[in-house]
Amino acid sequence: MKKAFVKALALVLTLALTLGLAACGGAPSTPAPGPGSTAGSQAGTPAEPTTLKVYTWWDITKFEHLQKMKEDFEAQNPDIKLEFVTVPSKYADTMVTKLAGGEIPDVMMLAMDQVPRYALSGMLLPLDDLASQEYKDALYPVVKDALTVNGTLYAAGRDVTPKVMFLNTKMFEDAGVALPTEDWTMDEFVEIAKQLTKGSGADAQWGYYWKNYADQTFAMIAAFGGSMYAEDGKTSVFTTDANTQKGMQFMYDLYNTYKVCPSAAQAAQFGDSEFAPFMANKVAMQVGALSTEANFDASGTAYTVLPMPTVNGKSQTSSFVNTWVIPKTAKNPELSWRVVEFLSGKEGQQIALDMKFGLPASTLVDTTAFEAEKPTNKYYVQALENAVPYPVNLNGAAFQTMFQKECESLWAGAIDPAEFAKRVDEQGAEILSK
Repeated sequence: MKKAFVKALALVLTLALTLGLAACGGAPSTPAPGPGSTAGSQAGTPAEPTTLKVYTWWDITKFEHLQKMKEDFEAQNPDIKLEFVTVPSKYADTMVTKLAGGEIPDVMMLAMDQVPRYALSGMLLPLDDLASQEYKDALYPVVKDALTVNGTLYAAGRDVTPKVMFLNTKMFEDAGVALPTEDWTMDEFVEIAKQLTKGSGADAQWGYYWKNYADQTFAMIAAFGGSMYAEDGKTSVFTTDANTQKGMQFMYDLYNTYKVCPSAAQAAQFGDSEFAPFMANKVAMQVGALSTEANFDASGTAYTVLPMPTVNGKSQTSSFVNTWVIPKTAKNPELSWRVVEFLSGKEGQQIALDMKFGLPASTLVDTTAFEAEKPTNKYYVQALENAVPYPVNLNGAAFQTMFQKECESLWAGAIDPAEFAKRVDEQGAEILSK
């Protein structure tokens, strides 16, 4: 009996000692697994973040603003890790092939002119149910137009590139020509171009130039209030829209009546870049965007910026919008949207603006510091309000190829604007109705 009592007492003392050590932290405890834990996970070890792949045509190692976006997003979203995948050439067609083959990005870049093609082919996830009303309401009108197909939001803004006019201040100064004011007219533009066009051979210089790209040409069409496509997208409007005709006639005259533009061959002698003649101080005025400044700054080109010249008292311009989209078959749409919402929302767009890589898509971005940096920055912000989106179409790629070919003949004076309009609309009807 005594022995049993001693054993019982020893057991009680042992239990008391164990409980006392546990209360003082002297013995480890293992909590029960929570509802979100996985088998075999260690207590206190955070779950591995989900890796989302973001496909772009840029190499992230060469673009600091993308690096900053990735860093800030991951800091705010520790459950997600971003992996950027670069497709450096033939991006739009390559991504169609990848998607068809089952290689599905979580997020991908897409230029606005490709959004209808992808959306109407069923490759993009509609974003209306994912995007908040606050997000939608904060988009600049030009951006919302560019992201919407048949009334449905399919893309989010990556950056916006409204067009402005660049002036080579060295050429103005050398010629003794005063810089125009911000409310200059298209008539003043022509007179200045005439004054700054002179010389021949190696001494030749010109008042204005634009590369034969459809978006460069459309910038001047937009200045006159014109368009490219009919509202239903099935035809083009070069024989029917008076403002479009005025814009095309004006550009034809710049080449063939006023002779203030270099030919493609003359411009090419200064380099492959569309801005090479401007940087060589051979072209006095040229349409460009915010990102153009980096080229001019790097080359030491002296320049300033003005809004597009006014037509009938109004300055109008065009804008291209690059976008972020989510493939329709993305595995984690909600996680993908968190990435897109950051990149295209207030924080990501602030990074793009602060690092000079594009104008913001959202009105929530603070442009105060940007505008305070130099007086001309306000013109970019103003352009967000008066820009129209570059027109896009499901068959836009084929139309654009045809359009640029016909433009070559027009600028060269081989055909007049009336013949040009007829040829474009006839071919356009066949291309656009498919």
